[in-house]
Amino acid sequence: MPDFDSLHTRIQTYEDCWIILTYLYLKQRNIDVSIADRFIPGEICVVSSPDLAIRDLTFNSFVVGCRSDSFDPPLCDVAIVQNKANLESATDILIPHWTQPGLIPRLKERGNTIKNIAYKGDEVNLYEPFCSAEFQQELEKLGVILKINGRPRNEPVMWHDYRTDDLVLAVRDLTERDALAKPASKLVNAWTAGVPAMLGPEPAFRDLVQSELDYIEVKTPRAALEAIQQLKGQPERYQQMILNGLRRAEKFTVDNIAEQWYQALAGSIANQYKQWRRKTLISRTSAFALRSIQHKVACRRLAEDHLHGHRIISGQSC
Repeated sequence: MPDFDSLHTRIQTYEDCWIILTYLYLKQRNIDVSIADRFIPGEICVVSSPDLAIRDLTFNSFVVGCRSDSFDPPLCDVAIVQNKANLESATDILIPHWTQPGLIPRLKERGNTIKNIAYKGDEVNLYEPFCSAEFQQELEKLGVILKINGRPRNEPVMWHDYRTDDLVLAVRDLTERDALAKPASKLVNAWTAGVPAMLGPEPAFRDLVQSELDYIEVKTPRAALEAIQQLKGQPERYQQMILNGLRRAEKFTVDNIAEQWYQALAGSIANQYKQWRRKTLISRTSAFALRSIQHKVACRRLAEDHLHGHRIISGQSC
Protein backbone atom coordinates (compact mmCIF):
# COMPACT_ATOMS: atom_id res chain seq x y z
CA MET A 1 0.00 0.00 0.00
CA PRO A 2 1.22 3.53 -0.68
CA ASP A 3 2.05 6.14 1.95
CA PHE A 4 -1.38 7.67 2.52
CA ASP A 5 0.11 10.92 3.81
CA SER A 6 1.72 11.49 0.40
CA LEU A 7 -1.41 10.89 -1.68
CA HIS A 8 -2.33 14.58 -1.79
CA THR A 9 0.19 15.04 -4.61
CA ARG A 10 -1.62 12.45 -6.75
CA ILE A 11 -5.31 12.61 -5.87
CA GLN A 12 -6.81 15.38 -8.02
CA THR A 13 -9.23 14.03 -10.66
CA TYR A 14 -12.68 12.49 -10.25
CA GLU A 15 -11.23 9.04 -10.83
CA ASP A 16 -8.48 9.68 -8.27
CA CYS A 17 -10.93 10.87 -5.60
CA TRP A 18 -13.70 8.34 -6.07
CA ILE A 19 -12.07 5.24 -7.54
CA ILE A 20 -8.37 5.14 -6.65
CA LEU A 21 -8.84 6.52 -3.14
CA THR A 22 -11.90 4.35 -2.44
CA TYR A 23 -10.08 1.25 -3.63
CA LEU A 24 -7.03 2.00 -1.47
CA TYR A 25 -9.01 2.76 1.69
CA LEU A 26 -11.22 -0.34 1.34
CA LYS A 27 -8.28 -2.59 0.45
CA GLN A 28 -6.38 -1.25 3.46
CA ARG A 29 -9.28 -2.52 5.60
CA ASN A 30 -9.15 -5.99 4.01
CA ILE A 31 -12.40 -5.54 2.11
CA ASP A 32 -12.46 -7.78 -0.97
CA VAL A 33 -12.23 -5.27 -3.82
CA SER A 34 -10.02 -5.19 -6.90
CA ILE A 35 -9.16 -2.51 -9.43
CA ALA A 36 -9.21 -2.81 -13.21
CA ASP A 37 -8.74 -0.74 -16.36
CA ARG A 38 -11.87 -2.14 -18.00
CA PHE A 39 -15.42 -3.22 -17.13
CA ILE A 40 -15.69 -6.86 -16.05
CA PRO A 41 -18.72 -8.65 -17.55
CA GLY A 42 -21.21 -9.92 -14.99
CA GLU A 43 -19.57 -8.09 -12.07
CA ILE A 44 -20.27 -5.01 -9.93
CA CYS A 45 -18.08 -2.25 -11.36
CA VAL A 46 -17.68 1.06 -9.52
CA VAL A 47 -16.76 3.93 -11.84
CA SER A 48 -16.41 7.69 -11.83
CA SER A 49 -19.57 8.51 -13.78
CA PRO A 50 -18.26 11.81 -15.29
CA ASP A 51 -15.59 9.66 -16.97
CA LEU A 52 -18.09 7.07 -18.22
CA ALA A 53 -18.96 7.17 -21.92
CA ILE A 54 -21.42 5.35 -24.17
CA ARG A 55 -18.49 3.82 -26.08
CA ASP A 56 -17.56 1.86 -22.92
CA LEU A 57 -20.54 -0.42 -23.71
CA THR A 58 -21.26 -1.27 -20.09
CA PHE A 59 -24.52 -3.14 -20.71
CA ASN A 60 -23.11 -6.45 -19.45
CA SER A 61 -21.75 -5.10 -16.13
CA PHE A 62 -23.63 -3.85 -13.08
CA VAL A 63 -22.41 -0.27 -12.95
CA VAL A 64 -22.21 1.81 -9.77
CA GLY A 65 -21.45 5.40 -10.77
CA CYS A 66 -19.89 7.96 -8.42
CA ARG A 67 -21.74 11.09 -9.50
CA SER A 68 -19.25 13.65 -8.06
CA ASP A 69 -20.12 17.21 -9.21
CA SER A 70 -21.77 15.91 -12.35
CA PHE A 71 -25.25 14.93 -13.56
CA ASP A 72 -27.40 11.97 -12.56
CA PRO A 73 -25.68 9.14 -14.50
CA PRO A 74 -28.25 7.42 -16.74
CA LEU A 75 -25.74 4.75 -17.82
CA CYS A 76 -25.39 3.49 -14.23
CA ASP A 77 -27.53 1.04 -12.31
CA VAL A 78 -26.78 2.76 -9.00
CA ALA A 79 -25.46 6.27 -8.29
CA ILE A 80 -23.29 7.27 -5.33
CA VAL A 81 -24.08 10.91 -4.53
CA GLN A 82 -22.23 13.36 -2.28
CA ASN A 83 -25.10 15.74 -1.54
CA LYS A 84 -28.58 15.06 -0.12
CA ALA A 85 -30.06 17.27 -2.84
CA ASN A 86 -28.98 14.63 -5.36
CA LEU A 87 -31.00 11.80 -3.80
CA GLU A 88 -33.44 11.72 -6.69
CA SER A 89 -34.38 8.03 -6.95
CA ALA A 90 -34.42 4.75 -5.03
CA THR A 91 -31.13 3.75 -6.68
CA ASP A 92 -29.22 6.77 -5.31
CA ILE A 93 -27.00 6.26 -2.26
CA LEU A 94 -25.51 9.10 -0.21
CA ILE A 95 -21.86 8.64 0.78
CA PRO A 96 -19.74 11.68 1.75
CA HIS A 97 -16.65 12.62 -0.21
CA TRP A 98 -13.40 11.44 1.41
CA THR A 99 -11.58 14.06 3.44
CA GLN A 100 -8.41 15.55 1.94
CA PRO A 101 -5.67 12.86 1.88
CA GLY A 102 -2.63 13.62 4.05
CA LEU A 103 -4.42 16.52 5.73
CA ILE A 104 -2.11 18.44 8.11
CA PRO A 105 -4.12 20.20 10.84
CA ARG A 106 -3.60 23.71 12.17
CA LEU A 107 -0.78 24.09 14.67
CA LYS A 108 -2.18 24.19 18.20
CA GLU A 109 0.40 26.77 19.24
CA ARG A 110 -1.30 29.32 16.99
CA GLY A 111 -3.96 29.57 19.68
CA ASN A 112 -6.40 32.41 18.99
CA THR A 113 -4.24 34.01 16.30
CA ILE A 114 -6.24 35.22 13.31
CA LYS A 115 -3.76 36.33 10.69
CA ASN A 116 -3.94 33.98 7.72
CA ILE A 117 -7.12 33.33 5.74
CA ALA A 118 -6.84 30.48 3.23
CA TYR A 119 -8.81 29.81 0.07
CA LYS A 120 -8.04 26.31 -1.15
CA GLY A 121 -9.08 25.88 -4.77
CA ASP A 122 -8.77 27.33 -8.24
CA GLU A 123 -8.73 31.13 -7.98
CA VAL A 124 -11.17 31.42 -10.90
CA ASN A 125 -13.86 29.87 -8.67
CA LEU A 126 -13.52 32.40 -5.84
CA TYR A 127 -16.27 35.04 -6.05
CA GLU A 128 -14.63 37.97 -7.81
CA PRO A 129 -15.10 40.68 -5.11
CA PHE A 130 -12.95 38.59 -2.76
CA CYS A 131 -10.08 38.80 -5.25
CA SER A 132 -10.14 42.60 -5.38
CA ALA A 133 -7.38 44.93 -4.20
CA GLU A 134 -9.92 46.73 -2.04
CA PHE A 135 -10.66 43.55 -0.06
CA GLN A 136 -6.95 42.89 0.39
CA GLN A 137 -6.46 46.41 1.71
CA GLU A 138 -9.31 46.09 4.19
CA LEU A 139 -7.87 42.80 5.41
CA GLU A 140 -4.50 44.43 5.95
CA LYS A 141 -6.14 47.04 8.20
CA LEU A 142 -7.28 44.13 10.38
CA GLY A 143 -3.82 42.58 10.34
CA VAL A 144 -4.99 39.72 8.15
CA ILE A 145 -3.87 38.40 4.76
CA LEU A 146 -5.63 36.16 2.22
CA LYS A 147 -3.63 33.20 0.92
CA ILE A 148 -4.97 31.61 -2.25
CA ASN A 149 -3.81 27.99 -2.46
CA GLY A 150 -4.52 27.36 -6.14
CA ARG A 151 -2.77 25.16 -8.68
CA PRO A 152 0.81 26.48 -8.99
CA ARG A 153 2.48 25.62 -12.27
CA ASN A 154 4.75 22.55 -12.10
CA GLU A 155 4.20 22.25 -8.34
CA PRO A 156 1.85 20.08 -6.26
CA VAL A 157 -1.29 21.70 -4.87
CA MET A 158 -1.16 22.44 -1.14
CA TRP A 159 -4.82 21.92 -0.29
CA HIS A 160 -3.87 19.46 2.45
CA ASP A 161 -1.72 21.81 4.56
CA TYR A 162 -3.60 23.85 7.20
CA ARG A 163 -0.71 24.34 9.65
CA THR A 164 -0.65 28.15 9.48
CA ASP A 165 -4.27 28.72 8.41
CA ASP A 166 -6.48 30.57 10.89
CA LEU A 167 -9.66 30.85 8.81
CA VAL A 168 -10.89 29.09 5.68
CA LEU A 169 -12.70 31.13 3.02
CA ALA A 170 -14.81 29.50 0.30
CA VAL A 171 -17.35 31.66 -1.53
CA ARG A 172 -18.43 30.68 -5.04
CA ASP A 173 -21.12 32.37 -7.14
CA LEU A 174 -22.40 29.12 -8.63
CA THR A 175 -25.61 28.65 -10.56
CA GLU A 176 -28.38 27.17 -8.42
CA ARG A 177 -28.29 23.78 -10.17
CA ASP A 178 -24.50 23.65 -10.14
CA ALA A 179 -24.50 24.37 -6.40
CA LEU A 180 -26.85 21.44 -5.77
CA ALA A 181 -24.19 18.99 -6.96
CA LYS A 182 -21.29 20.30 -4.87
CA PRO A 183 -20.10 18.41 -1.77
CA ALA A 184 -19.50 19.82 1.70
CA SER A 185 -15.79 18.97 1.44
CA LYS A 186 -14.45 22.46 2.14
CA LEU A 187 -16.39 22.55 5.40
CA VAL A 188 -15.55 19.00 6.46
CA ASN A 189 -11.85 19.49 5.68
CA ALA A 190 -11.86 22.73 7.70
CA TRP A 191 -13.48 20.93 10.65
CA THR A 192 -10.93 18.14 10.43
CA ALA A 193 -8.07 20.63 10.31
CA GLY A 194 -9.33 22.60 13.31
CA VAL A 195 -9.88 25.80 11.30
CA PRO A 196 -13.12 27.87 11.47
CA ALA A 197 -14.65 28.58 8.08
CA MET A 198 -16.41 31.43 6.27
CA LEU A 199 -18.47 29.91 3.48
CA GLY A 200 -20.93 30.88 0.78
CA PRO A 201 -24.63 29.86 0.75
CA GLU A 202 -24.21 26.39 -0.76
CA PRO A 203 -26.84 23.69 -0.04
CA ALA A 204 -24.29 21.08 1.08
CA PHE A 205 -22.93 23.41 3.77
CA ARG A 206 -26.37 24.45 4.98
CA ASP A 207 -27.49 20.83 5.15
CA LEU A 208 -24.86 20.10 7.82
CA VAL A 209 -25.66 23.04 10.08
CA GLN A 210 -26.43 22.11 13.68
CA SER A 211 -25.37 25.32 15.44
CA GLU A 212 -23.90 28.76 14.79
CA LEU A 213 -20.49 27.32 15.66
CA ASP A 214 -20.37 25.14 12.53
CA TYR A 215 -19.32 27.96 10.20
CA ILE A 216 -20.04 31.57 9.29
CA GLU A 217 -22.01 32.16 6.10
CA VAL A 218 -20.86 35.17 4.09
CA LYS A 219 -21.77 36.49 0.67
CA THR A 220 -19.77 39.71 0.48
CA PRO A 221 -16.32 40.99 1.49
CA ARG A 222 -18.03 43.33 3.95
CA ALA A 223 -19.72 40.41 5.70
CA ALA A 224 -16.40 38.56 5.85
CA LEU A 225 -14.62 41.58 7.32
CA GLU A 226 -17.30 41.95 9.99
CA ALA A 227 -17.02 38.25 10.86
CA ILE A 228 -13.24 38.54 11.22
CA GLN A 229 -13.60 41.57 13.50
CA GLN A 230 -16.08 39.71 15.69
CA LEU A 231 -13.86 36.65 16.00
CA LYS A 232 -10.86 38.79 16.82
CA GLY A 233 -12.89 40.44 19.57
CA GLN A 234 -14.30 37.15 20.84
CA PRO A 235 -11.37 34.69 21.14
CA GLU A 236 -13.51 32.36 23.25
CA ARG A 237 -15.99 31.97 20.37
CA TYR A 238 -13.11 31.30 17.98
CA GLN A 239 -11.93 28.48 20.24
CA GLN A 240 -15.47 27.12 20.52
CA MET A 241 -15.68 26.95 16.72
CA ILE A 242 -12.42 24.99 16.58
CA LEU A 243 -13.56 22.47 19.22
CA ASN A 244 -17.01 22.17 17.65
CA GLY A 245 -15.47 21.51 14.23
CA LEU A 246 -13.21 18.78 15.57
CA ARG A 247 -16.24 17.13 17.15
CA ARG A 248 -18.30 17.39 13.96
CA ALA A 249 -15.41 15.95 11.93
CA GLU A 250 -15.62 12.66 13.84
CA LYS A 251 -18.55 11.62 11.65
CA PHE A 252 -16.43 12.03 8.51
CA THR A 253 -13.33 10.04 9.42
CA VAL A 254 -11.89 7.62 6.86
CA ASP A 255 -13.06 4.72 9.02
CA ASN A 256 -16.65 6.00 9.10
CA ILE A 257 -16.81 6.66 5.36
CA ALA A 258 -15.19 3.28 4.60
CA GLU A 259 -17.87 1.63 6.73
CA GLN A 260 -20.57 3.42 4.72
CA TRP A 261 -19.00 2.11 1.52
CA TYR A 262 -18.92 -1.42 2.92
CA GLN A 263 -22.55 -1.28 4.04
CA ALA A 264 -23.63 0.04 0.63
CA LEU A 265 -21.68 -2.56 -1.34
CA ALA A 266 -22.70 -5.48 0.87
CA GLY A 267 -26.28 -4.29 1.33
CA SER A 268 -28.32 -2.25 -1.15
CA ILE A 269 -25.90 -2.62 -4.06
CA ALA A 270 -25.55 -6.38 -3.58
CA ASN A 271 -29.33 -6.79 -3.46
CA GLN A 272 -29.87 -4.79 -6.64
CA TYR A 273 -27.05 -6.71 -8.30
CA LYS A 274 -28.84 -10.00 -7.58
CA GLN A 275 -31.95 -8.67 -9.32
CA TRP A 276 -29.87 -7.43 -12.26
CA ARG A 277 -28.33 -10.89 -12.75
CA ARG A 278 -31.76 -12.34 -13.40
CA LYS A 279 -32.19 -10.11 -16.46
CA THR A 280 -31.46 -11.47 -19.91
CA LEU A 281 -28.73 -10.07 -22.14
CA ILE A 282 -31.43 -8.74 -24.48
CA SER A 283 -33.07 -6.90 -21.59
CA ARG A 284 -29.74 -5.38 -20.48
CA THR A 285 -28.88 -4.33 -24.04
CA SER A 286 -32.27 -2.69 -24.56
CA ALA A 287 -31.95 -0.79 -21.28
CA PHE A 288 -28.47 0.39 -22.29
CA ALA A 289 -29.78 1.73 -25.61
CA LEU A 290 -32.42 3.81 -23.81
CA ARG A 291 -29.92 5.01 -21.23
CA SER A 292 -27.53 6.10 -23.99
CA ILE A 293 -30.12 8.56 -25.25
CA GLN A 294 -30.71 9.82 -21.71
CA HIS A 295 -26.94 10.16 -21.23
CA LYS A 296 -26.61 12.48 -24.22
CA VAL A 297 -29.43 14.66 -22.93
CA ALA A 298 -27.88 14.78 -19.44
CA CYS A 299 -24.47 15.79 -20.84
CA ARG A 300 -26.00 18.75 -22.64
CA ARG A 301 -27.99 19.76 -19.56
CA LEU A 302 -24.86 19.68 -17.37
CA ALA A 303 -23.05 22.19 -19.58
CA GLU A 304 -26.13 24.38 -19.56
CA ASP A 305 -26.53 24.22 -15.78
CA HIS A 306 -22.88 25.10 -15.18
CA LEU A 307 -22.85 28.21 -17.35
CA HIS A 308 -26.45 29.39 -17.31
CA GLY A 309 -29.02 30.01 -14.62
CA HIS A 310 -29.66 32.05 -11.51
CA ARG A 311 -26.49 32.54 -9.42
CA ILE A 312 -26.66 32.02 -5.67
CA ILE A 313 -24.81 35.18 -4.54
CA SER A 314 -24.97 37.88 -7.18
CA GLY A 315 -28.51 36.91 -8.16
CA GLN A 316 -27.55 37.35 -11.79
CA SER A 317 -29.11 35.16 -14.45
CA CYS A 318 -27.36 34.27 -17.67
